[in-house]
Amino acid sequence: MIEENKNNNNEIFDALPIPEDAVILKPKKVLDLSQLALLGIKEMIRQRGINLKVKKKRDVTELDCILEINNFYIQVIFAGFSSDQIIVPLDRWYKINNAPQIILAANIDEESNIVSFQGIITAKEFINIYLKKNAKGQSFEIPLSEFKGGINRLLSFVQILDSKALSRSGLTSKLNSQNSLLKKIGFSRRNISIAALIIGSVIFGPNIFRPKLSYDLASISLTQIEVSSDKRAILDDPNNSNLCILSPDIEASNINEFKISRISFDRPIIYSPYPLNEIIISNNGQELWKKRGRSINDRIEGIIQWPINPLKPNQEYLLSITPKGVAPGYSAKIKINTTSYESFKQLEILEKSLGNNASKWIKTIDENLKRNKNLAYALLFSERLPKSQILVEAKNKLISLDKCTK
Repeated sequence: MIEENKNNNNEIFDALPIPEDAVILKPKKVLDLSQLALLGIKEMIRQRGINLKVKKKRDVTELDCILEINNFYIQVIFAGFSSDQIIVPLDRWYKINNAPQIILAANIDEESNIVSFQGIITAKEFINIYLKKNAKGQSFEIPLSEFKGGINRLLSFVQILDSKALSRSGLTSKLNSQNSLLKKIGFSRRNISIAALIIGSVIFGPNIFRPKLSYDLASISLTQIEVSSDKRAILDDPNNSNLCILSPDIEASNINEFKISRISFDRPIIYSPYPLNEIIISNNGQELWKKRGRSINDRIEGIIQWPINPLKPNQEYLLSITPKGVAPGYSAKIKINTTSYESFKQLEILEKSLGNNASKWIKTIDENLKRNKNLAYALLFSERLPKSQILVEAKNKLISLDKCTK
């Protein structure tokens, strides 16, 4: 009888399209979908060694629940592993200034207690989808493919972003608010200039009078770097042979054995949106710093500020990065070449010169996105970055990148 049960379980696992990062829970009692989702998130956080508290709010339905993680309000919605579509209950979205900030799609198999997370969409992304579809009613069905990044994107958001960066305004009608405002203003000659200013602010947003990032962040792609062994052999498995990285930024024309990143300041960041097994920094064949995931379920994730002594002009370092799923001894290699004394900067001095003036930060980051992305990324993810909706949205877009090009 026991043998028969084991065979049945194996058949279930074989039949289900279970993602690699799914967790199999072993609860002591029968749990509902919201309880399984909560346990699944807590287990994934535990596996990664991250210190985050997760609270489940009392307002639970058969289709969703609300979790609070690091002051972010997250609507978790449920679907089976074979589903292509998922239902978003809308009741919560009609609560002005109390709506969710993020929607997390959970794939759950109740019988086997298996939980996986497809990814997230932010409130702004969801509202755009909703308005394009001209949806109505108490629920809204959307493709699961709209949700990106798995649990890693969610954890990056709640650790890197300020919770105030994402709106809780919900599904309010901008058109109705504009019409209401126009009626109150009127169009007499006496107030037409005031009306024009207010209408401009309503239509284009309050940031119309503030500096903006003119650089098209949507044009930025992650750089794809082929993984090889120290013996210069290429991995046999092409599915696990590439690293996708945002920073350091790689020279587009580079065709050398190693990819090259030219750095003109002392403290660049290291960031890939995907989990990493190992990072090594070396100089002249000497290993200066190494970080390795502690276990198969504990990977390196998030922004890594430069971990060793500041870089100096006219130096060369080797950055070796092993992505998740790649065998030991294989890594993607990036040569970091620093520029000459004349053009070399100290990041801290630049940050202090910008102070708390958000306009200066925006202008400096915008200029460097065009000619020095490494410096722009370091500024954008600086701990000294002032509070600014424009800068927060820019960070949000970069964290959300999943387009990888050679």
